[in-house]
Amino acid sequence: MFEVIIIGASAAGISSAIYLSRRGIKPLILGFELGGEMALSGEVGNYPGFGQTNGVELTEKFLSHLRQYQAEPVLGVKITGLKKADDGFTVEGWKDSEANQVKYQAKAVIIASGAHPRELNVPGEKELRGKGVSYCTVCDGPLFKDKVVVIIGGGDSANEAGIMMNEIAQKTYLITKNPEMKGDPSLIRRLKESKNVEIIPKAMTEKILGDGFVSGIEYKDLSSGETKTIQAQGVFIHIGMIPNSDFVMPELAKNERGEIIIDKFCRTNLPGVFAAGDITDVQYKQIGIAVGQGICAGLSAVDYLNKLD
Repeated sequence: MFEVIIIGASAAGISSAIYLSRRGIKPLILGFELGGEMALSGEVGNYPGFGQTNGVELTEKFLSHLRQYQAEPVLGVKITGLKKADDGFTVEGWKDSEANQVKYQAKAVIIASGAHPRELNVPGEKELRGKGVSYCTVCDGPLFKDKVVVIIGGGDSANEAGIMMNEIAQKTYLITKNPEMKGDPSLIRRLKESKNVEIIPKAMTEKILGDGFVSGIEYKDLSSGETKTIQAQGVFIHIGMIPNSDFVMPELAKNERGEIIIDKFCRTNLPGVFAAGDITDVQYKQIGIAVGQGICAGLSAVDYLNKLD
């Protein structure tokens, strides 16, 4: 029986673990891969105090800090279930392979399992991720100053990305399979007024081009059926995020997107279960915000455990 189990070994989970460790509580940190989306985010220029870094370096810094407290994440663990137990909670899953089933128990659980971008599933996407393909314009957009970029998506995240890149890129193409952009009318108005943005509706992305780095995209014009090409150095995909919340018990409150609903103390509707980072219904998905929520969840877990004694 552990005091606290943390599900997730990225920004939110490691931050929780550091604060718990400083309070004399040694948590069990479970994760499939170290760093999660943070480790895959490429160049990072907006994490306070670090200037220009990258996801791998930042992840290593987080791990080094955690190890100062003799804590180490258990990796290769895929969580498949979280259940209530008589004296706390049971976390189920497998380690390294489905044949190796594991089960852990704790008095409290912090869910920091993050989210993953919805993918296009087109040729070139996986091969060029981090090599011109990005799912975070806020993170990577400034790297494409005076370049030509393509934003793929039809909602507010794509609208916001287009408005941002209008001030950075030489030219921004925003392509959507829809007849027109959807979302906040004020954002769409600003997007249409942007001098360096061209919206291409009724366009279905078929391939991301590049040999080692992005060189463009191919898309199908849904009106004519013709395949067309755009030459570009960057591709930003904004077609939604999928929270990694499929393992939680049904009684844990989630919104329509599958994000875990929390209060300002990172508490869920179930006493003893906390959540932090991209898995939650917080509006902005940023490393710095995940860190702050991880700290909040850790401190809230301490308060919860103190009241159990």
